[in-house]
Amino acid sequence: MVTGNNPPDQAALENYLSKEFEMKDLGSLKYFFGIEVLRCKFEIFLSQRKYVFDLLKETSMTGYKPVSTPLAEGMKLGINQNQGSIDKGRYQRLVG
Repeated sequence: MVTGNNPPDQAALENYLSKEFEMKDLGSLKYFFGIEVLRCKFEIFLSQRKYVFDLLKETSMTGYKPVSTPLAEGMKLGINQNQGSIDKGRYQRLVG
């Protein structure tokens, strides 16, 4: 991926790199490591929306509603509703 705001310098770099390495021009960047690249006139936006949506689809969670904080502050996780905290040894026996 070669990018910049000076087209002559960018072309010179691409020319140099193509002599040193095998390269392909794949056109405008749309996705890079799961990050969507959206271009406007003067700005570039980076978004992981598609990555997150694909992850939600894979885990069958597309119908879930978002929340700002999943647990109340100070809440502890437990196996039973009345249990204060998880005993690590007991949890490992139950799960694995």
